[in-house]
Amino acid sequence: MNESAKDMVPAAELEQLRRENEILSEQVKRLVKAESRLYDYQEQLDAQVKEYSELYDLSRKLSTCGDLPAIFELATGYAINSLNYERVLIFQKGDDGAAYAVCAWDGYYDAEEESAVSSLSIPRKAPFLSPLFGGETYRICTEGSRQHALSEYRAKLLMNEYLLCSLGNPADPVALIAVGNSAENAEFNRRVSDGEEALFGIGNLVGLLSSAIENLIHYAGMKKALEQERLAEAKYRGIFENAMEGIFQTTPEGRFLSCNVATAAILGYQTPEEVLENVVDIGPQLYVDPRRRDDLYRMMNQRQNVKNFEVEFYRSDGTKIWVNLSTRPTFDDRGVLAHIDGIMQDITERKRDEESLRKLSQVVEQSPVSIVITDTSGRIEFVNPKFVQLTGYTLEEVAGRNPRFLKSGKSDPEESRKLWQTIAGGKVWEGEFLNKKKNGELFSEHATVSPIRDRNGVITHYLAVKEDITQRKLLETQLFQSQKMESIGRLAGGVAHDFNNMLSVILGCAQLALREAEEGTPLWQDLDQIIHAAKRSSDITRQLLAFSRNEVIAPREVNLNEHFAEMQKTLGRLIGEDIKMTFHPAPDLWPVNADVTQLDQILVNLAVNARDAMEKGGVLTVATANVTVDKSYSQYHLDASPGDYVQLSVSDTGCGMDRDTLDRIFEPFFTTKEVGKGTGLGLATVYGIVRQHNGFINVYSEPGQGSIFQINFPRCAGAAAAGEGEAVEAALVGSGTILLVEDDALVRKMTLRALRDLGYTVIHASGADEAIAICRDGGTRIDAILTDVVMPGMNGKEMVDAIEAFRPGLKVLFMSGYTRDLVAQRGVVDEGRHFIQKPFDLLSLGRKLKETLQD
Repeated sequence: MNESAKDMVPAAELEQLRRENEILSEQVKRLVKAESRLYDYQEQLDAQVKEYSELYDLSRKLSTCGDLPAIFELATGYAINSLNYERVLIFQKGDDGAAYAVCAWDGYYDAEEESAVSSLSIPRKAPFLSPLFGGETYRICTEGSRQHALSEYRAKLLMNEYLLCSLGNPADPVALIAVGNSAENAEFNRRVSDGEEALFGIGNLVGLLSSAIENLIHYAGMKKALEQERLAEAKYRGIFENAMEGIFQTTPEGRFLSCNVATAAILGYQTPEEVLENVVDIGPQLYVDPRRRDDLYRMMNQRQNVKNFEVEFYRSDGTKIWVNLSTRPTFDDRGVLAHIDGIMQDITERKRDEESLRKLSQVVEQSPVSIVITDTSGRIEFVNPKFVQLTGYTLEEVAGRNPRFLKSGKSDPEESRKLWQTIAGGKVWEGEFLNKKKNGELFSEHATVSPIRDRNGVITHYLAVKEDITQRKLLETQLFQSQKMESIGRLAGGVAHDFNNMLSVILGCAQLALREAEEGTPLWQDLDQIIHAAKRSSDITRQLLAFSRNEVIAPREVNLNEHFAEMQKTLGRLIGEDIKMTFHPAPDLWPVNADVTQLDQILVNLAVNARDAMEKGGVLTVATANVTVDKSYSQYHLDASPGDYVQLSVSDTGCGMDRDTLDRIFEPFFTTKEVGKGTGLGLATVYGIVRQHNGFINVYSEPGQGSIFQINFPRCAGAAAAGEGEAVEAALVGSGTILLVEDDALVRKMTLRALRDLGYTVIHASGADEAIAICRDGGTRIDAILTDVVMPGMNGKEMVDAIEAFRPGLKVLFMSGYTRDLVAQRGVVDEGRHFIQKPFDLLSLGRKLKETLQD
C-alpha cells in the first residue's frame, strides 16, 4: 500500500464521522423541541387540572348555597380569580320581567366606575339580547367588533371586550353574566374570543351556574309547596275540629268513617269516637223516615252534590231533631260510590221558629184588614197584601215614607196630633181616617194604632191595624150610590185577579208541601183542607172575573213581516206625522209561534215609548231578521238559549237612556215620565210577553243616541240539518291578531272568548284611550280592530281616525247594537266601512272578520 492510499482511509472515516455527527445533532435538536412541547403540554394539563379542581370546589360550594346572591358572589369570584378575566357583571331579571339589573360585580375598583355599573339595567327587549333568548349560547364583542348593537354596550359595561351568556332557562333566563376586560388591562388577563380554548372555562362556569340556579328554583318551589300543604293540612284540621257545624265522612253502607266534635254533639254523643263505635247503620239508627235516606242516595248516585237537604234525625236518647245536610259523593275508578263527605247543621230551633213565623205570616198575609208597621219616627217598614190591594201602593213604593202621604186633606189636623201624642205615650189610639188611594180615590178606614215594645219595654215600632169602612160609610149616608156601584164593579176585576194570584201561590205551595207530608198525618190533613178551600175560593174568583174577564192566550204560527205590514197604518196614526216610520223586512223570514194580540201589544208599547222619546220628531225604524244564538253567546246572556230565533228590532232617534235607567226599565212601575203620564208597566208587559213566548230582549241605548229594542222569538220551524253549522264554523276559523275595543265588560268578555274560539290572538281594551296607546307601540302586531261604535268619551269612529293618523291601513270592523243605517245616518260610521250588528253569533262574527281581513 502506497502513501497516498494510506492518507485516503482516514479522510473517508472523517467524512463518515462528520455525517454521523450531523445526524446526531439533528436528533438532539428534535429531542430538545419535543421536550419543550412536553413542558408546554404539562403546563396546559396542570392548568386544566387546576381549573377542574377549582370548578369542582366551586360546584361543592354552590350545592350549599340557599339563595341567588350567594351563588352570584361565588360566580364573580371564580370568574376573576380562576378564569383570569379582569371584570365580571351579573344581571338578575326584575319582578316584572321587563329588564335585567346588575345584582353582583367584581373587578371595578374605582368608586366612580363601581357606582356606574351597580345601577346598570338592560331592557329585556334590547336587540342584542334577542339571539340569546332565541337559543344562541353566548354573545361576543371583541376589541375590533363592528356590530353596533354589541359595541354600544362597551361604554355601559366599562369593558372594551366582553362575552355575555344567559343563566338558567335560555328562553327566559333568571340572570345574565358578562365577563371581559378594559382596554388598558386586556393584555394582562384572559382575552375574549370565540376560540375553543377561550370559551372552555366560561362554558363550564355557565353550565354549572345554570344547573345550580335551576336546582335552587326547583328546591324553593318544592319547599313552598310542602309548606303550603302543611299549612293547609293544619288549617283543615283546625276547621274540622273546631267547626260549629258537624263535619263527617261515611261509607255507602251507612257507617261513620270520621266525624268532628260538633257532629257528636248534634247526635247526642260525648265524643266522635262514641259515634264511630255506636252508629253502625245510619239508615235505621238516625233517619226518622228511612225513605228520606233513599231520596238522598238517589241524588248522590246521579253524581250530584246535595245542598240543604233537610231531614229529621233521632238523637242517641231517642229525641227527634231537624238537621240540614250538604253532602258530596266520591266515586272510585269503576264508578262505584266509595264514600260520602258531608256537613250537618242542627236546625231544630230554626224549624220551630219557621213554623211559628209561617203561622204568623199567614195571619198577616191573609188578614182581611190592612196592617202597617212603622218605626218610631213614622217611616213605613212593612205593609201586608191587603194594604197593597186597598191603596194601590206596593211595599217598595211606600217603604221609608210616612203614612201621611195617604191623607186626603179633608181630615182634622188636630186628630193627627192627638194620635201621635197618644202612641208616643205608650197608649193605644183608635179612630177613623179619610185617605186617598194611589189612583186618587178616597176611602174611609177604621184604624187601631198601638206601640210595639222590645224585651226592655222600650217602644221600637208602631203597629196600625186598619179596616176599610168605605162601603159601610156609603151605606150609612146613602150618598154617591152610583159611584159606589161603579167602584165595586171596577174593583171586582182587580180584586179577583190579585186574589187568584194569591190562591195560585197558596194552592201551589200547599200541593208541593203535601207531596212531602206522610198521608194520613195531621199535617197532611191540614194541607189537604187548605187545597180544598183554595179550590173553592178559586170558583168564587171565577165569578168575579165575569165583570172583567181577560182573553185567553191563543198562540199560532205567525210571519212577523206580514203581521207588521198589517199593523203599520195603525202604528203610523199612533206615533203622529212628525215621526217617520221605516220598515226593513228580512227575506225568507222564519215563522214564530205567538199570540197576535200580544204581538200587537208589544208593537204599540214600543211605538209609544219611541214617540215619547222623540218629542221633536225623528225616525222610528222597525226591522226583522233571522238570527242564530250559539253556546258562547248564551253563556253570557242568561235569558237566551242556543238555537234559531226571529228578531224584531224597534229603534228610534230619540233622547236615549243612561246606564242606570237601562238597568231598571223592565221593573214594574218604573217610569221616567212625569207624574200622570206613565204607569211604568209598558216595558214590564213587553218583557213578560216575550219571556212567556220563551224569547229574550236586548236593549242598546246611550244618552242622545236613541234606543233600539231587539226582541227575539224562538223559530217555529224544525232545527237545521245536523253537522251543517259545525262545518261552516270550521271554515270560518282564522288567524291573526285582533284589537278588541269594548266598554261593556260582559260583552267584552263574551266577544274575547268568541274571537279566541275562532283562532285569533286577541288584545283587548276597555276604551278608546287605552286602544290608541296600544296602537302607538310599533312592536305590537295588529291585523284588524274590532270596536264598538258608541262608547263613553271618544266614539269608535273618532278613535279609528286618531289611530289611522299614525298607523294607516289598519283593517277595521265596527260593531253596535244600533242598526247600520242608524249609525251611518248619525255620521258615527263612514259609508263603506265594515259593520256587524249586535247581538252576533260565532258564525256571523267569523264570516265578517274574514271579509274584513280579506278586503
